[in-house]
Amino acid sequence: MNANARAQELIDLSHSMVQVMATETEVLRQGKVSEMEALQAQKESLAGIYKAHMRDVAAEPGLFNSIEPDLRDALTQAARQMEATATENKIAVHAAFELKTRLVNVIADAATNSTPSAAGYTNTGAVAGQPRKMVHPTAATLNRSL
Repeated sequence: MNANARAQELIDLSHSMVQVMATETEVLRQGKVSEMEALQAQKESLAGIYKAHMRDVAAEPGLFNSIEPDLRDALTQAARQMEATATENKIAVHAAFELKTRLVNVIADAATNSTPSAAGYTNTGAVAGQPRKMVHPTAATLNRSL
């Protein structure tokens, strides 16, 4: 395959990856978790193809020295756009993961703190030496924006 054709493939692949990552970022912002699995599979597939193309390019040093200047500019622009979109996507994915982790921790803490220990109960079910006390659940809210 000649250098111009290979460069065009990388440009097209970069645009596809940008589209998938931008869609994934928007889906995360909207909290549409049900759509994530398909997007992640698509992103992994495109990343594998991109990696293979880059490995092939690296195996042929100087391959892109002969590509047309307009194509070189388009390839550079596509790479920059992909890098910027990947950074934004990484931040959104990290924020969603952090939100999920915090929510799970709040729920776990609430469950742990509202469940009295079994030790020290009397035969009537009361805690020995303490008056009965109502345990109120901890309120938790979820901010769906990233």
